[in-house]
Amino acid sequence: MMRIWVAVVWTAVCCTAGLLALVVKKDAGPWVLTRIGSRMWSKPLLRMVGGGRVTVHQDGELPPSAIFVGNHASLLDINAAFAALPRPIVFLSKASVRRVPLLGVLNARVGTVFVERGNPESAREAVKQLAVNARNGLSVVVYPEGTRSGTGEVSTFRKGAFHLAAAAGLPVVPFYVAGTRELLPKGALAFRRTPGIRVWIGAALPVPDDSVEGIEAARQAAEAAVRALAQGATVQGARP
Repeated sequence: MMRIWVAVVWTAVCCTAGLLALVVKKDAGPWVLTRIGSRMWSKPLLRMVGGGRVTVHQDGELPPSAIFVGNHASLLDINAAFAALPRPIVFLSKASVRRVPLLGVLNARVGTVFVERGNPESAREAVKQLAVNARNGLSVVVYPEGTRSGTGEVSTFRKGAFHLAAAAGLPVVPFYVAGTRELLPKGALAFRRTPGIRVWIGAALPVPDDSVEGIEAARQAAEAAVRALAQGATVQGARP
């Protein structure tokens, strides 16, 4: 329980630091994401709660800006992504996150892409935000499974991320995280010990073609790539 409180307090401290930095300099978003989101918040927090250092395996060069798609098994996947991905990143998030005190304001300021499911106007605004992010050198992380996996297995991907990638003209990069589910499984109220967290980043996939067939092909290719990374992780001895 002590580690839970440490994580909550440290998160509040880092959110406050990020907001203060943005008050001082409005265009400090990329700096806040890398220096505070990654270095100050995520990497130390993962060590504080028992996750240790994050080991990264990367396959090839990455585009300047992209939509990263990966598995989702724990709330700590966000911290693992911040710690591992070599780009300033924001996340595709439910519109309701805007209303969360402190966290909502910070997310809006740094460029988080908010989407209200089933709302066409919200989708159009998301595409506009993606374009702004790309111009600012930001990438977006999406969890296409739609929810955290209770088993650690990769679930079927939804199409939303690939519609956004096609509309914004951004390539898709698959990634897979192992170890966060052991540390904080879905529904758990306390952290557990884990041998470590490992992240595999796959080769970039092309910008999806903006057609029904193109979106489905991109969805299948990305899901297959994440499953292949998961299989490779299993072969190398990393548990999901």
